[in-house]
Amino acid sequence: MLVVSDATPLNALIRLGHVEILEALYSQVVIPRAVVGELTHPKAPQEIRDWINRKPSWLVVRSPASVDATIASGAGECEAICLALEIGADYLLADDKEAPSVARRLGLRVIGTVGTLELAAASGKLDLRQALERLGGIGFFVGEEVLKQALARRARRLSNHHDAE
Repeated sequence: MLVVSDATPLNALIRLGHVEILEALYSQVVIPRAVVGELTHPKAPQEIRDWINRKPSWLVVRSPASVDATIASGAGECEAICLALEIGADYLLADDKEAPSVARRLGLRVIGTVGTLELAAASGKLDLRQALERLGGIGFFVGEEVLKQALARRARRLSNHHDAE
């Protein structure tokens, strides 16, 4: 599966201690140079800078051939959307309000941090409730309704799984 990410999901998953689920779920994640710049910025938390400086083998850095700076306000989001379109990514990993709506309008499928955590929980890689509870503690804002919906979907999956047994 070909996935392009902007900085926010990487930042959140690194700080949660669950960044390894990206490799398990997607095999390879591609990020543009602007996202590398955001993750290595001096104001980025040290653990984020350390992680990107030890870049895992499943993380690929690739610049888009061209960038339409008018499609999103942030450089990382803009380059990620352009790169996802260019390489025909299966998903764009993005959370900020603007990037997912722009990407969907352009025909990209978008999954965010919460959706990625849901997938990881569905495959038994983490406890969804614990991961979602910890998001607020790292300064990651998720609306209460989004959290309730994610937990309800998880409960339905578990119920369906038990019914099938």
